[in-house]
Amino acid sequence: MKVYYIFDSYCGWCYGFETILKPFIEAHPELEVTVLSGGLFMDGHSLSAFPYMSDTNKRIADMFGVEFGKPYLNLLETGSMVPDSNDAAIGFGVLRSFLPKGEHVNLASKMHEAFYLDGKSLSDVETIGAIAKSYDLPADKIAEEFIRISEEGKYHPDFYEARKIGVTSFPTLFLEINGKHYDLKGSAITLNDLEENLNIIKEKGGILNDGYNTPVACNIDGTGCS
Repeated sequence: MKVYYIFDSYCGWCYGFETILKPFIEAHPELEVTVLSGGLFMDGHSLSAFPYMSDTNKRIADMFGVEFGKPYLNLLETGSMVPDSNDAAIGFGVLRSFLPKGEHVNLASKMHEAFYLDGKSLSDVETIGAIAKSYDLPADKIAEEFIRISEEGKYHPDFYEARKIGVTSFPTLFLEINGKHYDLKGSAITLNDLEENLNIIKEKGGILNDGYNTPVACNIDGTGCS
């Protein structure tokens, strides 16, 4: 069975959700997982344009138990940093190409930790290089590829694939069976919730997903993160 996880490296709800997604994926080696970047911050606005983030982060921390590091909180307070999801997707895509599929969810988590814990820009080649080194990958080669693709000035192809599927918010997690998509995430906030969703889909056919909108998510329609 195929599972698709669509996230954004600057999505706080994705950062929280991965605390239950990682152990779920580890517990189900039979699932073939594809991880795609979604494209959340594309308009060149600085963090100061999103005043709701502090309150949203508190909800994420309460729900999933994640921490937001002081370097990140300083970025949020200053407000001048410009998150660029395309740069982040390029970095993720280059790193992804050097890793087996089984590591791709963990890679997404490392991207989030670089931003939400360490306050690093995912547009910075040094950030991408540091993640490469954490996997003992050829950091110089990865940095060169990141710069080359960034300079092309094109949207990452993951964005088009995500929109073709119909994704409108992040995180999105669905199971593909015989060409049909079933909502695996739903309103899951615990590992047990995900296990129950999987069992429902396997035993009863689940619910066909329509639009991939979830109660707590970051949306690509400009409404931000709820």
